Amino acid sequence: MRRKLVLLMGFILFAAGMVSAQMLTVSGVAKDDKGQPIPYVSVRIKGNTKAVIGDEKGNYKISAQQGAVLIFSATGYNDVEAKATSGSLDISLTGKSDELENVVVTAQGVRKKAREIGYAYAKINNEDVTVGRPVTLAQGLSGKISGLAVYNVNNSVDPAVKVVLRGYRSMTGNNEALVVLDGIQTTQTVLPLINPNDIESVTILKGGQAATLYGAEGVNGAIVINTKKGNKGKSKVSYSTSVNFEEISFLPQFQDKYGSGSHYAPSYTTIADYKERMRLNWRPYENQQYGDPYNGELRIVGRTLEDGSKLILPYSAIPNIRKKTFDVGYTWNNTVNFSGGDDRGTFYLSAENNKTRGIVPGDEANRTGIRLSSTRYMDKLTASFNVSYTQAAYDRANSDFYYDIMNVAPHVPMNDLRDWRNNKFASPNGFYNDYRENAYFTKDNNRQFYQDNNIQGNIELSYKITSGVTLIERLGVTNNTRNRKNRVGKWIYSDWAKNSAVVPAPWDWANDYDGFDRASTDILGSVYDAISSENVVNNEFQLMLEKQTGSINNKVLIGQSLYQRKTKFVELGSSSVVVPGVYNVSNRQGELTGGESNTLRRKWGYYADYTGNWKDMVFLNASFRYDGSSVFYAPGRDASLYTFPYYGATLSGILTDIVPSLKSNILSFAKLRVGYNVNGADNLSPYSLDPIYPVGANYPYGNNVGYTVGGTLPDKGLKPEKVASFEYGGEFSLFRNRVNLDVTAYTSKTTDGLLTVRIPNTTGFQNLLLNVGETKNWGYEADLKVQVIRNRKLNWDVNVRYSYNDNKVVKLYGGVNEFAYGGYTYAQTFVIKDQRYPFLRTTDYVRDAATGLRMVNRTNGYPLLNATLKDMGGTLTRHMIGLGSKLSYDAFQLAFNF
Repeated sequence: MRRKLVLLMGFILFAAGMVSAQMLTVSGVAKDDKGQPIPYVSVRIKGNTKAVIGDEKGNYKISAQQGAVLIFSATGYNDVEAKATSGSLDISLTGKSDELENVVVTAQGVRKKAREIGYAYAKINNEDVTVGRPVTLAQGLSGKISGLAVYNVNNSVDPAVKVVLRGYRSMTGNNEALVVLDGIQTTQTVLPLINPNDIESVTILKGGQAATLYGAEGVNGAIVINTKKGNKGKSKVSYSTSVNFEEISFLPQFQDKYGSGSHYAPSYTTIADYKERMRLNWRPYENQQYGDPYNGELRIVGRTLEDGSKLILPYSAIPNIRKKTFDVGYTWNNTVNFSGGDDRGTFYLSAENNKTRGIVPGDEANRTGIRLSSTRYMDKLTASFNVSYTQAAYDRANSDFYYDIMNVAPHVPMNDLRDWRNNKFASPNGFYNDYRENAYFTKDNNRQFYQDNNIQGNIELSYKITSGVTLIERLGVTNNTRNRKNRVGKWIYSDWAKNSAVVPAPWDWANDYDGFDRASTDILGSVYDAISSENVVNNEFQLMLEKQTGSINNKVLIGQSLYQRKTKFVELGSSSVVVPGVYNVSNRQGELTGGESNTLRRKWGYYADYTGNWKDMVFLNASFRYDGSSVFYAPGRDASLYTFPYYGATLSGILTDIVPSLKSNILSFAKLRVGYNVNGADNLSPYSLDPIYPVGANYPYGNNVGYTVGGTLPDKGLKPEKVASFEYGGEFSLFRNRVNLDVTAYTSKTTDGLLTVRIPNTTGFQNLLLNVGETKNWGYEADLKVQVIRNRKLNWDVNVRYSYNDNKVVKLYGGVNEFAYGGYTYAQTFVIKDQRYPFLRTTDYVRDAATGLRMVNRTNGYPLLNATLKDMGGTLTRHMIGLGSKLSYDAFQLAFNF
């Protein structure tokens, strides 16, 4: 018995020793092909679910049986397998030939290697977008992409922008680029609401062929935004804070030689001495600035106040006083994000708060947002979702602060008149100006408050049926709502301000009347409420096929698209406030005003895309799409009027691979490309196929209603515009890829342009809407990237971008050479045959033919104006240039862009 026990114990010890001998603790460092550590490398045992994640320095440690195969993987690198034969194992991973920076997300989410793409595009990553810490994505794109123009409609705390690629194609329709967020078509309303720190990359598809698969929405190119999804590896927490300051860069050149005054002497006297006339033109309460020259003497500003106070100041211009009336604005951004993942999936969560104080005193904005995305890998099925919520609140002046400041003579210290509540000379009952209120009072008393709420979400399912067949379902929803309240405070002027304020001696000769002129009418106040909403739904169902046939790799995409955009707008207002400070439409006198509008736009489409790749050297891409649009649909209309095809093709080749002898120490890479496509554009507002009958002016009146005939008659044959584009270009790398040049030339022709033309009133209408216009658009682009210094620690890159774009009206309505586009009596834009568009005409002075000097009226001294508007040229810039530089040393970086 004892002998058996000894044998049993010996066997157990032997077995334990065998097991111990078979298990190893393997450790080492994962590095790239340059010897740099690869952070958070994933190490797993082949045929086993066991895996570990390395640290930020590439160190890893894992327990495995001796001889087991270890698989090392990291984002952007090829997987490497190695046997566990000893306790120490350093590993080297090579970058993928199609690593992230060389893969481009193109139309409909199709990922292509850069060398496969046969049209002009631009891709920038998060590091490029966030140079200068922009508040909005549009600011982050400005000046960084050739051919892309970001037009600031205003520069407030809520800057309205238009993003346009390669100029205007349509004379009167939409020319803005399509925005695609995580594969879902949306609108440019999301641009100011996206946190730039959440951006992974942005791909700009410039030409029509680049965006053919998006249908009519992509006719002006597309901005394809991809947000962060998280990466495999150890979970990370990141926090960033940044502060930007801004101030008025420059103002128009104002005269500072003459003070407040107007044409009093020429209008009311016959004095011949011009110096005496100038002296008599002076008035202490004038907003115009045609008084006598500044001389530094003490003079009254305005009138005597009720308590006898007088504001007496030197009659001399204060340097930079208009600029001093504005504030130094700032933006403070705080962002925190969490990310991580493993072989089975990734996640990303971020939260942001962005506070802005504007250059107009009192203006502010506050944006708060959260974004969550996750991806899960399940054998053949990959599921992902992305959801975000952003709330942005704005408090802005609803007055023209800039214009109010312009109407103040430069000797008036406006910067000292900010406190209109406590400074009697700044109060509406004491402010010097007879015709304009104190700019600080007006901007405080006339405010607009509104809040945007944006919810955006999408879900994507990808199922790999076989190695070359994949099904994709992508559904996205965007919902924007805005709640607005505008209010004007009630102000009743004092009797003194209305009837008794005078210009005292010794300046009483300038007292033309008693009381401030502007005080003759009290400010009764007003309230305006509005609610608007926009809902966009986009669904894409796709079948992706891939098959190798001999030397040709074939990729086919077949898809079906549904798009719907629904809007609603409701407004309500009152033109008086009974109880001051209570801003509710029920606190009013008189009738309410209001209105409502609703629109629904739907589009369906089927599309197919083929990419043929011959030995990774020659590439053919062909696309076709067939759409139907609700804005051109009506019962009984022919299908050809509301359904329309798109088609196009590109051909490109890598010359340095086709002819290897071209490669040298000078030429590293050369690619040529050419493309042609035809797109449709449904540039028509919903419900434009029939005449409208709006509510008549001042109706309803009590119980009486009144409607009138709209001024525009639509042509019965209205159809989409057609845009045909041709593009060619090349990409070149020189001096071992240290210099990279991308050049493109393009031209496009738009036919069946939609125009509203004037017709005789005897028809019952003033205008006719029909397809008559033809335009041409052309241009050139060049992007130059130079690696000035490139080594392990010190790097310096310089980018130069240039683009030229122009357009011309080729054809208009028979026998008519121009149409007014819009504007004012002093400035209007036109569409003119054989000219650029929009074409600007403005008022101008009559000038002496010999000297070019302005001529003046002998009687009142005012400059003479031409009787007709003068041609000023196109409103769009032809030339755009951008320059960027990035200098980095180890972990420090200095970058700029303009």
